[in-house]
Amino acid sequence: MPKSTPRVRSAAADLPATDVEGAAKDRRSAREVASDLRRRIQAGQLKPGEWLREIRLAEELNAGRSAVREALRFLEQDGLVELERFRGARVTTPTLYEMFDLFEVRAALFGLVTRFACFRASDADLNEIIEKIEHLISGADHTTAKERVNEGVEIGAMISRHANRDARAMMNASHRKARWHFSYLEVLDRSYRPLDDWRDLAEKLRVRDAEGAASAARRIIYFVQQEVINSLAARGAAGAGATPG
Repeated sequence: MPKSTPRVRSAAADLPATDVEGAAKDRRSAREVASDLRRRIQAGQLKPGEWLREIRLAEELNAGRSAVREALRFLEQDGLVELERFRGARVTTPTLYEMFDLFEVRAALFGLVTRFACFRASDADLNEIIEKIEHLISGADHTTAKERVNEGVEIGAMISRHANRDARAMMNASHRKARWHFSYLEVLDRSYRPLDDWRDLAEKLRVRDAEGAASAARRIIYFVQQEVINSLAARGAAGAGATPG
C-alpha cells in the first residue's frame, strides 16, 4: 500500500476551538488597518517611496493578509499609496501637477457645497457656521497654522452637511488626500492666513448670497493651493519647472 503523506499541523490546530475563534475576532479589520496606516503616513512615520509589505504589516498590525491587502486598496483610493503589480505597495510621492489638480477639485467642491448650504441650511445652522468662522478669525493671532487649518476643515465639514451624499463623499475623499499633502510638505508649519476670504464667506452666508459665498470658499482653497505648490516647487518636485494649468 502507498504510504500516506504526513499532515502538517498549524499552530492554530493545537489551540482549543474557543482560542482560535477568539484570536480571529481580535484581528483588526481592513478599515482599522487603513486608518492606522493613514495616520502614520500623514504623520510622516511612513515616508514617500517607502514599500509597505503585506506580511510584515499583517504581523505588526495583528491583521490577516487579506485585510492588509484591502486596506492598501483603500489607501490607493485616497492617493496615499500606489500599487504595483508583482511588487506591492509604496507610499506615494506627490507631484506638482497632482497637487494642482487636487486643489482645483477641492475649490470646485467647496464652492458647490457652500452654495448648497446657502439654499438649504436653516438659520440656526448658518449662524453656527458663521460663529465658527468668526472664532477662527478672532483667534488667528493666538493659534498655530495647524490649529487654523483644522478649524477650517471643521467648518468645511459643517457646511458640507447640507450637500447631497455624493458631494459629501467627494469632499471627504479630497480632504484625506489634502491632509497627506499638508503633512508631507509641512505647510501646516507655515503661514495660513486667508482671513479676508473667511470674513467674506461669513458675510455672504449671513445674507444667503450663494454666488458670493461660493466665490469666497473657492478663494480660501486657492490660497492654500498656492502655498502647497510653492512648497512643492521648492523641493524640486516633478513638474515644478512649468506652471500647471
